[in-house]
Amino acid sequence: MSIGAIVGSTAVPPRVEGGAELGVVRTMTFVFAAASMMFLGLSVGSFFDEAAYVLPHWELVAGIAVFGTPLIIAAASPWSSLRQLRILHGAYAVIFAVAVLSWVPAFANGPMPPETAPWVVGLTALGTTPAAIAWRPVVAWAYLLAASFVIAPIRIIADGGADVSLAVQFAFFTITVCAAFTAVATVAMAAGREVDAAAAAARSSSMRAAALTARGEEQAHLDALVHDEVIATIFAAAGAGRSDSASTRAQAARTIARLSELSGATASVPELVHVDYFVQGLASSITETTDAAELTVEGSREAPLPSSIASALIEATVEALRNSVVHAGSDAAAVSREVRLLLSRDGVEITISDDGQGFDPASVPANRLGIVVSILGRVNAFPCARATVWSEPNRGTRVTVGWSE
Repeated sequence: MSIGAIVGSTAVPPRVEGGAELGVVRTMTFVFAAASMMFLGLSVGSFFDEAAYVLPHWELVAGIAVFGTPLIIAAASPWSSLRQLRILHGAYAVIFAVAVLSWVPAFANGPMPPETAPWVVGLTALGTTPAAIAWRPVVAWAYLLAASFVIAPIRIIADGGADVSLAVQFAFFTITVCAAFTAVATVAMAAGREVDAAAAAARSSSMRAAALTARGEEQAHLDALVHDEVIATIFAAAGAGRSDSASTRAQAARTIARLSELSGATASVPELVHVDYFVQGLASSITETTDAAELTVEGSREAPLPSSIASALIEATVEALRNSVVHAGSDAAAVSREVRLLLSRDGVEITISDDGQGFDPASVPANRLGIVVSILGRVNAFPCARATVWSEPNRGTRVTVGWSE
């Protein structure tokens, strides 16, 4: 979005996928995987106790689905987008529900002793927490109620209806426990969305201020032109005996030429950003993305930048840093990141580099939007702009974006 569009609009900034909400979901994904391993350890005894009452191989298949899937989701988490992670968690919530319901047809030899309960009925939180991550709150809470109440008939079937009241009590106890996990997941994701919205609003506010400053500078330039050229020409033409003089005609021609130049410049560059505000916006965006990158500014430039170019360069820099944080290495402290801004009379250039594990650019799929669209496509779409990505395995990555007049 151009700065001119931001200035002319009062709408709420668009929601940007990534940032805080993505970080929250990834953290919950790893915690969820660890919790599934803890539940596996607690359920080992129930596995052996229940083996004589269910069909052969059901426990193996259900156990792999219930306890193995969280590990797969956690392994894919660092390379998955927010939307992809929510789809994975939603799929697991469905898988868990199928595993629970499949216990009924798998129950072949009963009844079970009252002290022995199906192991799937004690793990309801493993299904309700991913549901809270994947779906809207109203759907997640409905899933929680359904998953909790289905426990009662399963327990009644398991012990042959010996103690119906105990099964109902267990269902309500499950609702109470799972509600805490669902509430925590829902609140954490909402907080992440609020942080992302606040960051987007801050960026929009910074660009709006930069655009207003650029407009003020342009107005000052126009005022100076009106005072120095237009009014002076009018006074010269109105002077006694001087309106048809050669000097007056030359001054009038010069003023008309200056006004034509100003009109052409305004039409071709509707919004400009002062270099100081561009540097401030870049520094602020880097800080919001990661605290493990150092910004170095070299050279100087007086002329402002087109707002669309400034926005594209900053957004590409942020995307390059996000890729570095996710892919450069698991130990963030061991990876050195640097952002180098080179200013010159002819243009600007930003180099984002790290000494992480790197990758083979030829092996990157064409549908990897972060590199193809958010960096190369976004910058190279502008005339006189350029973007390149260099990387080798174990030799780090270097992304360069720039613009020349």
